[in-house]
Amino acid sequence: MNRLLFILLILIILAGCFNKSETVSDGITIFTEEENIKENFIAEEKTFIKDLYEDYFSAALISKTGEVSIVKDKFYIEGKTVYVKGKSYKDIVGIYLTENYHSITDAYQHMKEYLENDEKVMTVLLDGFSYNQFKLAQEKDYIPFLSKYFKHAALSVYTPVTNAGFAAIITGQTPSVNGVHDRSVRDMKVKSIFEYTLEKDKEAVLLEGDIKILSTEIEPLLHIDLNGDGGTDDELYGSALKALEGNYDLIFIHFHGIDDRGHTFGPYHRETMEYIKLIDQYIQELSLNWDGAIILVPDHGMHETSEGGSHGICTQSDMVVPYFIKDE
Repeated sequence: MNRLLFILLILIILAGCFNKSETVSDGITIFTEEENIKENFIAEEKTFIKDLYEDYFSAALISKTGEVSIVKDKFYIEGKTVYVKGKSYKDIVGIYLTENYHSITDAYQHMKEYLENDEKVMTVLLDGFSYNQFKLAQEKDYIPFLSKYFKHAALSVYTPVTNAGFAAIITGQTPSVNGVHDRSVRDMKVKSIFEYTLEKDKEAVLLEGDIKILSTEIEPLLHIDLNGDGGTDDELYGSALKALEGNYDLIFIHFHGIDDRGHTFGPYHRETMEYIKLIDQYIQELSLNWDGAIILVPDHGMHETSEGGSHGICTQSDMVVPYFIKDE
């Protein structure tokens, strides 16, 4: 009997280890802003992309190093290598098919453009907020502010985790250039938007949670959970309201609560969706007291697991996020 129980225990553990939603794919994920077309795809023979999916204008080839190459020509796949007009792209982990390519790296250029024009800008990083969550929250009429200023879907970076996404947003570069590939890296190889503000004698503030995510040119203002509610977003929101009274050219706010609840409950759970509704209210209130532009951009999305939610793999739910701009 003891031996039988031991075998059953081993089988249960193995089943959990091989949960499809929690494993890293060895092949290529081919996806659009709406869905995965192919997962863990390895072409055993020459396979043209048009045979898999016809309706796209361009493709973003995402490599294991985090590099993104945009191609508009016909291409084919052999193994995990993509061939475009005789040029080969190896170690591809994802192919994003789109008619209108945008990336979270665009946020850097948008911030810079506002600052160059002597316009103030507030950027809000919505940690772990996927395009799928946005669509569901919009359907439920939870996010009237965000819905009004939604611009388009955008591609996150590989690996889709906070350090890499945050670095991409503030540098305008992918991990292959800025050097931040995963959660273990804090130092960037290129300058960020905060260095730009210092060079132009402009004032900037970085409002962060309870830990320093990246080493940036200005020190973040950290927050602790004063009221014991399990997060720092409410304290951060209060700090942001005070920052609006200052003379800042750039206010950068990093809300963590959507990601936290997504991990605990799942990305589409009622608790997570209700929190997204609260964040929309926070941002709307901040906008009423801010006379500059507002950029809202997530670092990555999230997929469902048997225990809640996770992210870090090249799949549509992790890689595609919503992008917002209010400049009226």
